[in-house]
Order: sequence, then C-alpha cells, then structure tokens
Amino acid sequence: MCGRIVQYLDPHELFRAYRPPPPASIPNAVPRYNGCPTQDFLVCRNEGAGRAVAKLRWGLAPPWSGDLRDGARRINARSETVHEKPAYRSAFRRRRCVVPVNGWFEWRREDGRRQPYYVTSAAGAPLSLAGLWERREAGSEPVETFTILTTAASPVLAAVHPRQPAIIEPDRLEDWLDPATPPARLLAMARASSEGPFDLRPVSRRVNDVRHDDPDLLLPADPPPMQMQIQMRMPMPQPRPGQP
Repeated sequence: MCGRIVQYLDPHELFRAYRPPPPASIPNAVPRYNGCPTQDFLVCRNEGAGRAVAKLRWGLAPPWSGDLRDGARRINARSETVHEKPAYRSAFRRRRCVVPVNGWFEWRREDGRRQPYYVTSAAGAPLSLAGLWERREAGSEPVETFTILTTAASPVLAAVHPRQPAIIEPDRLEDWLDPATPPARLLAMARASSEGPFDLRPVSRRVNDVRHDDPDLLLPADPPPMQMQIQMRMPMPQPRPGQP
C-alpha cells in the first residue's frame, strides 16, 4: 500500500521531467512533506496536444460513485487486477497519468510500534508513480481524482512492506501515457517491481500524525536506528517491439 507521499518539486524540475509543450504552465501547489489521501497533488497526463501537469485530488471517485468521499477507499489500485475491476478498468484503458513524487512513506512493526521509513531515489531524481484519473460532476464544477497503482515490492523494499508503488521509468513514460498502448504492455509496466536504486531510511514517528507536515519529517530518525542505505543496480530496460 502507498498511503503517504512527499511532493515538493518545483516547476523547473517538472518541466525537465515531463517536457509539456508550450504554452503549458504548472499549477500552484502546496508542498507536501506528509501528503495524505483527499489532498490535492500534481499529476502529469496527456491532454489534447500533449503532456500537461494538473492538480487532482488523491482518492479515485468514478463518475458513477455516489459520493466524492468514496475516493478515500480507492487511493491505491492493485496492478494485478486493475484492468478487471469496475472502478478502475475504464480509467486504465483511457485515463492514465503519473504522480511525480520526491518519495513515499511505508511502515514496519518494530518493538511493538509502527516505525515509518522514507523511500526516495538514491540519485535524488523525481519518481513517476503510475496512476489513473477520473472526472466526475460534484456540484457546480467537475472534480478530478486519481489513484496510485501498486505492485509486489522488490526484495529490498519488501523488508519494510510487501507492496510498493508501480514506478514508470523515464523511457517508458510515453508508452504509459499513450492511449494507443496495448493493455498487455501497460500491465507489464505496472507490475514491474522497480529496484531503484533507493535510499530507504527510518524517520521520526511524527510522520504517523497527518497534522505534521514539514521538511524535518524527512530527516533520519533521532536517535537513529541502523540506517538502511540501499544502492542496487537498476534493472536493464526491456527492448521495445521492433528493437533488437
């Protein structure tokens, strides 16, 4: 499960990562150091002529759902079944996005308490989490929501949690956002367990309270337990059809 994300990327980082065509602009967004469901976050998706960055609410609410609050139950979608579930299958075919993050939090039970860990790229680069989005009418204006896909955790991350967000590598971004990409290729991307390389570190239990949202949450726990610094080889990209 992925229930807390960190997103404080500036517009320059987003433009470099996603290259939206001019005259695209980046919406103003509140930096989130302990971002939780029902809050607004920036996502990248295809809109008309090309990529665009938009601000959406976390927690997917299909158009047929009775209440926008239902989205709180759909913050994650399992990549193994996303193409089959009624709440997700239409968005999986037509409305895919990525959620740019600096990292995310997971928890592990230690000494009878929940110890939070912060997961981020060892290189400090933004991570593009695979997502789906929907639009529904809610009052005078439509509301757009999203969910984050999860998959089985890589061996390293499985030490903390058995699931991890599905990560779309930069060379797969065009395929993920392209509405013409075959479902089999999409499922392969969503089910791949990225091995990083990641920086995985225990942080303050202040993260457990969503009212805390400040940069100090990302610092190593004090006093720090044994650090888990992971530097693993990234998986080799798979050749695309037609490539040797």
